[in-house]
Amino acid sequence: MDAISFSDLIIHLKADRDNLIDPDSSNIIPLVESLSEKGLILFIPSQDPLNSWIVLHKESILKKVNGALFADPSLKEYICVASNNGIVPKARIFRQQEVVEPLTAGIIPHQVDSPYSNMVVYDLAGHHQYLSSHSACLEAISLNSPAIFLLLQDLRKDPEVMTTEVYYWSTMIDGVCHKCPQQSSVIVVGTHSDLLTPEQLKEKMSRLQSIAKMAISHQILVNVLAINLTKIYSGEMNQFKDLLYGIIRNVLSMSPPISMMCHMLLAFLREKLPPDIDALSLSHLIEHLERHRDDTSDLDNLIDPDTSNIIPLLKTLSEKGLILFIPSDNPLNSWIVLHKESILKKVNGALFADPSLKEYIRVASNTGIVPKAVIQEIFPEYNIEMITQFMIHFELCQAVDLSQVDTNMTPEGSSSSDLGPLFFFPALVYVHRPSSATVPNNSFCWSMIVKSSNRFFTTRCLHVLLRRLPSELALPSVQATPSHLYRRCDVWSRGLKWLSNPGVTIHVAMSETFQSLSLAMSSHDKTDPKYLELAHSVLTVIKKACQDFCPHLEVLEVISCPPEASSDHSDDTQVELSALKQALEGGEKCAVDVSGQKHVMIDKWMTIEPCLPYLVEVSPKVPSISSACYLKDLMNYIATKIPVKWKFVGIQLGLSSSTLDSIQADTAGKPHACLDSFHQVFSAWEKQGPSPYTWDVIINVLRAPAVGEVALADELDAQHLK
Repeated sequence: MDAISFSDLIIHLKADRDNLIDPDSSNIIPLVESLSEKGLILFIPSQDPLNSWIVLHKESILKKVNGALFADPSLKEYICVASNNGIVPKARIFRQQEVVEPLTAGIIPHQVDSPYSNMVVYDLAGHHQYLSSHSACLEAISLNSPAIFLLLQDLRKDPEVMTTEVYYWSTMIDGVCHKCPQQSSVIVVGTHSDLLTPEQLKEKMSRLQSIAKMAISHQILVNVLAINLTKIYSGEMNQFKDLLYGIIRNVLSMSPPISMMCHMLLAFLREKLPPDIDALSLSHLIEHLERHRDDTSDLDNLIDPDTSNIIPLLKTLSEKGLILFIPSDNPLNSWIVLHKESILKKVNGALFADPSLKEYIRVASNTGIVPKAVIQEIFPEYNIEMITQFMIHFELCQAVDLSQVDTNMTPEGSSSSDLGPLFFFPALVYVHRPSSATVPNNSFCWSMIVKSSNRFFTTRCLHVLLRRLPSELALPSVQATPSHLYRRCDVWSRGLKWLSNPGVTIHVAMSETFQSLSLAMSSHDKTDPKYLELAHSVLTVIKKACQDFCPHLEVLEVISCPPEASSDHSDDTQVELSALKQALEGGEKCAVDVSGQKHVMIDKWMTIEPCLPYLVEVSPKVPSISSACYLKDLMNYIATKIPVKWKFVGIQLGLSSSTLDSIQADTAGKPHACLDSFHQVFSAWEKQGPSPYTWDVIINVLRAPAVGEVALADELDAQHLK
C-alpha cells in the first residue's frame, strides 16, 4: 500500500483494539501533519478531512510519475499523453494503461487481511476451458458457508451480450451454492465506466440493473454499481469497500460454531504440522498426535488419536470447509487435505490451462484419458494416491478400466493394457461427435429442454454427467471371447454413445446451445427387464446431475413420438411428459403434442414401445395389503412392485418359452403390458405350472439371482407370511 485515504486510516485504527491512538480526526490530523513536515510521510489535505490522503511511499510514486510522464521518447516507459501544448485531461492519465496479458492460470487465491476479518479472494481465469473446473473449486468453497460473488460486467458490451453473460454466471452460482444452507451474496459491478459518456453510463447501468434483478433470483442481489477501476482511491471505491465489509460481517454472523475438540484439532493441523504439508494420510496424522502426547504442557495431548474419535472431528471440519477429508475403505488410508485451495489452484492451472499460457501441459490425446504415470509427472510434489483421490472427490475425473471395452478413448498408437491405470477427465475431451454416433430408428427418445431462452445447462453439469454415466453403464468384468462380448463407448465433447451386445444402444447428448439434454435408447428386445432397468438408471443419473448442478433451472420434459403414431406421420412430434403420463393413467387413446396441433395414437405408440408406461414411470397404485391377506393380493402386490421382471419370474416358475411368448404377444400394445403379463404368468403357474402353487416357491423365485429381489422377498416373508 503506497497511499491511504484519511477515512480508511480511521477505519483501521478503530478495528485495531490494541492501539492507544484516539481515532478522532481532530486528534489524528495534527499527528499526521507533524510526520509530513518531518518528511516521513506526505499528507495531502482536503476541504473534507476524510478525503485527505496519506502517502506512505512518496518516493515510489514519484518514480512512477517521473518515468511515465517525463520519460524520453526513446525509452520504453515513454507515454504520449497529449499534444505539445502541455494540456493533459485528467481522464487521460488514468486511461493510459499497459496491455494486460491473460496470465491467470486456473484459480488464484489471495489472502486479504481486512479491518474486519481475514478473507480469501479467488481470482478466476476467464478462459472457457476453466468453466467446469472453476465450478468444482467454488463448490468446495461454498459448501457450508455462504460466499460473496463479484460479477464484473463490461458496460461497453451490447445489452443482449450482457444479458447472456449475467444469466450464465447466475446459473453457475446457483449450481455451486446448491449445498449451502444459506443464500450467497452477489454484487454486480459495471466496469469501463470511464469510457462512456454520462448519458451512455446512465442508460447501460439502468439496463444492467434490470438484467441483474431478473437473473439473480435465488441468491441475494446486494447491489448493482459502476466503478471506475482505474481509480484505486476514490469515493466509489470507498463506498464499495464499505458495502463489502458489511456483507463480510453478515456472513461471519451466520457461521455456526464448532466444538472445542474441533478447534483443538484444527489448531493442531495448522500450527503443529510442518508448514510445507498440504495433505497427509490419517495414519500419519495419528503418528503426529501420538508424538505430541508426551508433552504435558500442550493441550494437544487431550486429543485422543483413536480413529473412532478422530474421524468424526475431521468430518465436521470438512463439512465446515476448513479442511477436506477424503474417506477410504481402510480408514487409515483416508486423506486430510489442509490446503485444498492451493492444490485446486495447481490442478486447475496445470490440467485445464489454455494452450496460450505457460502453465499449459499437454497431458494426453484429446480423448480425456490420462495415464496415472502422467498425473504423477505433472504433480511430482504430491502423493499420487492423494492427488488422484482428490480429483475424483471433486468429480474432475474417474478411474476407468478399458480392458473389456472397444472404445475411442484410448490415445492413438497405444492400447489400454500398456498404459497402466487410467483416468478419464471429461473436461479434456475435445473430439467432435463421431459419424457413428447416430440415433437408431424407433429409439425411445426423452429430452429435457430449458424453458427460458436466457438460461443454460452449465458446463460443469455436462462434465459430471459424462463422468457418472460410464460408471452407471459399466457391466461386471467377465471372462469372455470377443464373439460373446461386445461393448463400445464413444465419447465426445458434448455426449456419449454406449453399445453393448444384446443390442442395447444408449445415446446421451447436450445441444450446441446448452439448452437441451437428450437421451435415446434402443434394444432388440424392448421388453427385456435389464434394458428397462438400465433405461431407468440412466434417466435417474441424468436427472440427479441436473438437480445437483442446475437445481433452479426450469425445464420441460418431452418424449419424441414415433412417426407411425403421429397424426401427420412427422418425425418431429414431441409430447410433454406430464401430458403423456396423464393420458396413460387415464386409459386415453390419444395425447396432444407440445404444439397443441397434433395428436398421437397411444395404441400405435405402444406397439413400437410396449413398455412405454414403465419408461415414463407410469404404474398403477400399489395395493395396500394387510397381514391377513389372500395369495392373489400378494401376487398383485409383487406385480406392481416389479412389473418388468414378469418374464424372469415366469422362467423361474418353470413356464415354457412358448407360454411366455404367447403371453407377450397377447399383452403387446396394452397400456399396462408388463402388469398384465405378470398376472397371466401367475395364472398360468396356478393352472399348469410344474412348480407347486405355494408361497415358499414364489419367495425362493424372488430370491433367485436371475430375479434378484431379495429385499422384496424378505419384506413379504417378515410382514405377511409369518
